[in-house]
Amino acid sequence: MRGHVPDQASESVPAAQYVRMSTEDQQYSIANQQEAISRFAVVNGYNIISTYVDAGKSGIAIRTRAGLTQLLKDVMTGQAHFRAILVYDVSRWGRFQDADEAAHYEFLCKSAGIPVRYCAEQFENDGSIPNTLMKAIKRSMAAEFSRELAVKVFAGQRRLAQQGFRVCGTAGFGLRRMMVSVDGSRRLILNTGEHKAIKTYHTILVPGPKKEIECIRTIFSLAQDERHSNRAIARELNRRKMWWVDDKPWYGMAVFRILKNEKYMGCSVYGKRTANLGGPTRRVPKDLWIRCPQAFAAIIEPKDFEMVQRLIQKRRTTQKTDRELLGRMRKVLASEGKLTERILCKKGAFDQRMFCQRFGSILRAYELIGYKPSWHAFKSIANQARVKSLRTELLARLKSLFPDSLRFIHLPRQTNRQVLEFDNGVRITVHICRRIRSTVTGEPRWILKAQPLEAGYPCLVCTTSPDLSSLLNFYLIPHFGDIAKKYKVLKESHKLLTTGRKLLELSQLREVATELDIECQERDDNTKVGDVQITARTSTIRIGKDEIMLPPVQAELFKVLVRGGGKVVPRVQLLHPFSGKEFPSAHLNAHMSELRRRLGAYRDRILTVKNEGYVYATVRDKPLPDR
Repeated sequence: MRGHVPDQASESVPAAQYVRMSTEDQQYSIANQQEAISRFAVVNGYNIISTYVDAGKSGIAIRTRAGLTQLLKDVMTGQAHFRAILVYDVSRWGRFQDADEAAHYEFLCKSAGIPVRYCAEQFENDGSIPNTLMKAIKRSMAAEFSRELAVKVFAGQRRLAQQGFRVCGTAGFGLRRMMVSVDGSRRLILNTGEHKAIKTYHTILVPGPKKEIECIRTIFSLAQDERHSNRAIARELNRRKMWWVDDKPWYGMAVFRILKNEKYMGCSVYGKRTANLGGPTRRVPKDLWIRCPQAFAAIIEPKDFEMVQRLIQKRRTTQKTDRELLGRMRKVLASEGKLTERILCKKGAFDQRMFCQRFGSILRAYELIGYKPSWHAFKSIANQARVKSLRTELLARLKSLFPDSLRFIHLPRQTNRQVLEFDNGVRITVHICRRIRSTVTGEPRWILKAQPLEAGYPCLVCTTSPDLSSLLNFYLIPHFGDIAKKYKVLKESHKLLTTGRKLLELSQLREVATELDIECQERDDNTKVGDVQITARTSTIRIGKDEIMLPPVQAELFKVLVRGGGKVVPRVQLLHPFSGKEFPSAHLNAHMSELRRRLGAYRDRILTVKNEGYVYATVRDKPLPDR
């Protein structure tokens, strides 16, 4: 090994060692590198005080290498207590496809007064012309090695995919990965994160647990009915408690991905996307995909799969074009004189998700039709984005505090809001209260916007700073019921906050929520009729062992019918639960139809008495006579 004998009188130089191991060659194991670096340090008078490791990381890019990233950060911020960096060789520093990138990172260290030393190279990293040329050649060789290896790996994966083997990626819902030997014998099921230990063995897909297979078949069965959209299928699965991965509720996009995936009819597909050597991922044209029909055991018959694809394509072709959407907005503008999200929703001309997908935002759509909204609209949209960001950060923080005892659930018709549910069954809602103008005396105020579907649950009220940059205080309060129909202005002295529990730490949330839920249940107006149990404060009902979450209006109508005690409730007594006004006839019919649909197997308990009203009956012995 090259080097020089240090002067015994001089002190050793504090140094950090950087070691990296990818998976292609075990001669570069972490232990081997550290041993070689230690010998170099002893001979050259270095004392290793810090170690930065990237185990199992490719050297073609820095974004996946936390060790090198932290090393550069410590060097650039002046937090490094070492005066040199020891690396096994040029390839361990990186196989960057651009040699200038490797030189750039090394230059950053050198400019901070911390040079990089290569311990196993035959040149001295001293800046001389011969050594600089040799280092540049070594960098190019390291990059070329990765390029050649990528070509070989892709060719091998392509050949395996053509034979019907699973090359990469997880199995997905309803399927599992099976390791098979060279002669095709099945060995064992690979769990998530596991890899086959023998290189000559291959992987195929096999059907997963019975309940997941049943769920997949239910999805395709529902999709064959043109009336069922992706979101409608998700709602039906959640109603049946046929949960997704890790008992999570279904949502529309998850259903859509399953309906479009050919692996459920036994077809192996490879090469939909490509990313060359750490570059950006790009889509591959469909005619270049590698398909192997009947590679796996099919869960769905190919004819059923193709029928669903035709129905999906039919729905897509009937969607409105961008021009039609903008044209409808212009008509609303001409009739109303201005545009707001509320006006567009009222006219049936606005779908937030669709507008974000098509135009990026509602403001961009305004711009395309030549409409300039007021400054208040800009401010309102910006505030909505900040509140959404705070909510996302809070949920992530709560998940980290209660990783094993907390899950998020979606209530009916609530795609963008989640309710917290702890492992003991306690549910709470989260309300981010935006700061508004203070009182005349300077007392801060916040606005609480009511969510009718969430009104019956204990509520975590979070007050914000004036600029919506952070959350200030957390209050856990009982359900606010009739206190707020649409919104409520809160002050720190408001009885809603003073009667609740102020949390000093978020880690108290589960304990305090459990106590508050018990207190609420003791005060609740619970009604039980036969096998039906209803609670005044929530829109969730229980029939036997089934729990059904209803939208607020349908829930209140159902409660009125149940409390009717088997008597006919006239239509004039079925009032809107929030406005207290009588329903228009068509509206009441629509609500009752939706209620029956959500009751599912119990829909026959809601009986219609012609020209009079409705009645709730647990057993329908005979039809009621027309009156």
